Amino acid sequence: MVHRNKFAGTLAAVLLTLAGAASAGIPDCTLSTIPNVVASPDGSIPTTFTIVSTSGPLNGATVELRYTAVGDAAACWCATQVHPIISGVTNPSGQVTFNVRGGGCLKPATIAGGVAIRVFVNNIACKEIGQVSPDVNSTTSPPCTVSLSDAVDFTGPLSTSTYSFCFDLNSDNQVGLTDAVIFTSPAANAATCN
Repeated sequence: MVHRNKFAGTLAAVLLTLAGAASAGIPDCTLSTIPNVVASPDGSIPTTFTIVSTSGPLNGATVELRYTAVGDAAACWCATQVHPIISGVTNPSGQVTFNVRGGGCLKPATIAGGVAIRVFVNNIACKEIGQVSPDVNSTTSPPCTVSLSDAVDFTGPLSTSTYSFCFDLNSDNQVGLTDAVIFTSPAANAATCN
């Protein structure tokens, strides 16, 4: 009887340990912060994701931006940017930062199939997102460049506070001063592929 209780207790402890270890790498996609990707020809605008599990930040998780065939073909890519899969690993705070070198607006609602980018965490599909860029008037072939035409197009939504997916560079569902600040450096420097 004593041996059965010891065995049952040991078995329960092992199962709890295995269950905890198994769920340690599983993201909670609804609690994680996954904005749209910001691509800039010079790679100067970081996009940071915060990946968490039900226990808190997920350290050492592999995060992949998997561009769909349509999304990959519609973007402008700098020669130095790996694509259609861009990956990174989270730090102890559960954060991973991507500096995507390219351009073009990939609004899911206007992409055939409705998906531009799928975000996977440890091979688990977490979210479908789009791509925004200060190089909104991009062609699909390099050089990707932030030009005067991009600034002119940005002025309309900014001056009227009219929402436009392509100019919402910080993914807050508004076009405002913060987006203008993000846009300013690549525009002032006429950012292009390095």
